[in-house]
This record gives sequence, structure tokens and C-alpha cells, in this order.
Amino acid sequence: MGPRPKWTFCSANSAMATLPGGTPQRQPVHSDADFAHPDHPFALVVNIPLVTTTPENGSTEIWLGTHNGFGLDAQEGAHGERASGRIREELLRQRQEISPPLQPVIKKGSIVVRDLRLWHAGMPNTTQQTRVMLAMIHFAPWFRNRMRLELGEDVKPILENLEREGKLGLDVPVDWATREAVLEGYLNRGFGNSYDFSQEA
Repeated sequence: MGPRPKWTFCSANSAMATLPGGTPQRQPVHSDADFAHPDHPFALVVNIPLVTTTPENGSTEIWLGTHNGFGLDAQEGAHGERASGRIREELLRQRQEISPPLQPVIKKGSIVVRDLRLWHAGMPNTTQQTRVMLAMIHFAPWFRNRMRLELGEDVKPILENLEREGKLGLDVPVDWATREAVLEGYLNRGFGNSYDFSQEA
């Protein structure tokens, strides 16, 4: 991907306990690269579970190797739809025969790195503990993604210090906001598929 990837997405996702009388829900298998994209690595997703994840509490289902050899023709649903990037059923059946998906157990605080193109799915949580995971995306410096982080001004000295000490190693395009503005707006952010991970022409 090259030196100094761009960190332009920072969020989290949770698998909540199923409500009493409810039916456990799962995401369709999908790729986060639901747009025309290179057939080589251009973006890495970094996940950090804040609790140990297991199949019981909704560890993400992953389909190893699917970041290679599959493009938009493997997907259904347009970018921005709730289930955009979902993988066609016949391809899932074929892939299941070759390399079935898995739900790994991942210790709290581990760092999981995956290609943005990898097929995956959020899975139901059958426990009473919420499964929380941080999610960040780092783009290759040559990939012209326009997204920017919005961070509280209280984080600015931390990033500046890491950069000054040569420990950051990232390009961080950021719009600084007051702590109050960040806290007031964070619950009003869009879902992951409302963000544009593509690049400008």
C-alpha cells in the first residue's frame, strides 16, 4: 500500500443482545468495497474488540481469501443501500464448498487487520453482553479518498506529539471540533454504508 497510509474513518460497531422474544439477526455477507476499486490492496480495516469476541457474542463472520478474485460483479445492491455490497447467493454457495466462513475467537484488545474487499458479515449476539469493536480504515496514500476524520480538539496535542516523535506513521486528514460538538453529534452519525470509501476521479 505504501508508506504513511491515510486514516480517514474511525467508528465502532456493536452486536447487542437479542431482546426477549426477538429473533437473532445477522448481516448479509458483503464487501465494504461496494464501488469500482483496484484488484490489489488499497485499504485496510483495523478492528479492535473491546471485549473478547466469540461466536456466541457475535464475532464477525469472515470469508478468508475473498479479497482476491472478486469485484463488483460478485455483489448485489447499490452503494448507499442498507445492504449494499452483499454477495450473490450462488457465489456464497460455491465459496462454501472451497473455503467455508469462520467466526474467530479474538481476545479483548487484539488488533485485527483485514482488506476492505474481504467478504464478511455481522453475526447475532446470543449472550447478554454487548459485543463492542472499534473500526478504523486506512487508505493507501495514492488512493484518492476524500473522507476526513472529525476529532475533538482535545485529541490534537496527542496526535501532534506522536507525529513529532515519529511514532504516528499515518497521514490524518482531520477537521477539529470542540469536545462539546463531538459529544453532541456522535450519535447522529450515519451507518457505515452511508460513507463514501471510493476515490475521486
